Amino acid sequence: MSSSMSGSPIDGGTRSPLQLVTEWLSTTDVRITVAGNVDMCTAQQLSDYVFRRAGNCKLLTLDMTRVTFFDCAGFSALANIDERCQQANVTWMIQAAPCMSRVVNICDPFNELPMASGGQFESACA
Repeated sequence: MSSSMSGSPIDGGTRSPLQLVTEWLSTTDVRITVAGNVDMCTAQQLSDYVFRRAGNCKLLTLDMTRVTFFDCAGFSALANIDERCQQANVTWMIQAAPCMSRVVNICDPFNELPMASGGQFESACA
């Protein structure tokens, strides 16, 4: 299976608060890798990028395992992406970084976002 990639480099290159890379795994399956800070300064950039790069997919994987900071604006971006995916009948999943646990647990107490871990996080202090 071939894949095509586009976006900012995750390792090396210029350092920006948010780095995004798209990898098409097939004609309908896409993985977007997110690294860095997802906050009020970068949340709109994240959602715009996802809408632009994953527009024709049927399966979206949002790999956020390299996110180093995540706040409520980031959660709002994910909720917006979730709503758009539901409207477009796109199946999607979030692979979350440990730093996302507190915000997601507070903002999504009913585990409505499609977290790869089922919405359950291990304690960040453990």
